[in-house]
This record gives sequence, structure tokens and C-alpha cells, in this order.
Amino acid sequence: MKPELNLTVSGKESTILIGTANTPLLPVKLEISGNFSSVGNFLKVKKSDANEFQEILTENAIVTCDYDNLTIKLETNPNDEYATVVVGKGEYSNELKEFGINQGKFFTRESLIKILRYNRRFFPNKEENANLLSSYQNFSATVNKNIAENSDLRGNASKFHGKQIKTDIAENFVISIPIFKGESPVTFPVEICIEENDSGVRFWFESVELAELLEVKKDALFERELQSCEGLAII
Repeated sequence: MKPELNLTVSGKESTILIGTANTPLLPVKLEISGNFSSVGNFLKVKKSDANEFQEILTENAIVTCDYDNLTIKLETNPNDEYATVVVGKGEYSNELKEFGINQGKFFTRESLIKILRYNRRFFPNKEENANLLSSYQNFSATVNKNIAENSDLRGNASKFHGKQIKTDIAENFVISIPIFKGESPVTFPVEICIEENDSGVRFWFESVELAELLEVKKDALFERELQSCEGLAII
């Protein structure tokens, strides 16, 4: 039997239960992190259907953009410690990271052959990929070094070190890969760079076109997602 106390006041009987009350549940701040479309997807639903902590009021909500770190942050109400916060973050695709284009990622001949072989699907021209593989599998290089020393009778001297690598391999190709995760592939040319060092020869990838595409695509991503933030304060 639950402990209780019955009282009669002014002819009316009241029952008082005796015991320990349940611990009240406090609100929990909801913080959501997802891909670059997270803020837009959240707003599409919650602008019309949300509880009191997720409600989107134009006079309260703030959207913060960080172009350098590829993030969009939505604070539904910065003045409320329990208000929902949503952060969308863009990331470079795994394919772009693997090739390491313009990132100073170096490859040996063996690792270069491997990345070309197992990424054939990203080459619009499969014949080009086959020719690349063949040329690097049969790779040969000649390194010529020249040292010239010049001096005059006035004590001035100059020393020149020259180095030239002659190869019989292809120097560029065209690839089609996503630049950002979850986005459609883009097609651009890539240059294969080569350098002789103490351990032999190393390779890396560079692309001026990719550098330009990154800026264009980054602006396009923010412009697309911020369309869902119309009417909100954007910083």
C-alpha cells in the first residue's frame, strides 16, 4: 500500500500521497552534425513542422558560413541554451584524396601504376588509361646532370647545376571524379609531374583546372544551400 494521509477540510476529504517524487527531466540541447546539405534539409521540414525547441523563427535564427572550412551552421535561437544547432560540413571526396592532386602527394612508380590500374573507372577514355599503364609499366628514364662553373678575373664566380630527366612516358590524362563527397563527378585534365631524388624517381599530380574548379564548385555549393535559408540572418 502506498503511504498516504487523508485530511478532511470544510467537509471535503483530500488525500495526500507520501513518498519521493520522480526526478524532473530537463531539456536536452540537440546538436546535429551532417553533410553539407544538413542545414538545408533540416530547414525544409522544420520551417513548417517543429516543436518549441526546433522552431525556426526568422527573428531568432542565425546561419553562419565558413567558406575556408566548408561549413554552414544553423542556430535556431542563439539566446536559448537548449535551442537546436545544426552544422553541415562539406568534405573533399575520397577519390580526390586518393589521387592527391595539387596536394603534394608523391608516388613511386609501383604506387603510381597501382592507382592508375584500380581507378580505371574514373577515366572517360579507357584506352588512355591502358596506354598510361603500359607506358609506366615499361618506364625508363635518363637523368642528365650538368655542372658549369664560371669565374672572371675580378673575383666574381657563379656555379650552375642543371638536371634534366628524359622519359618515354605520357605526361597527362583526363579524369572524371567528384570533387566533394555526395556531389556529381566533374571532368578535368591532370598533369603527371616527375622528379629525380636520392631514392630514385617520384611522381605527383597537378591540375590548374582543378584549382579553378574548386573555387567555382565551392561557391556553387554555398549558393545552393543558402537558398533554403532565405529570410534568415546569414553571416
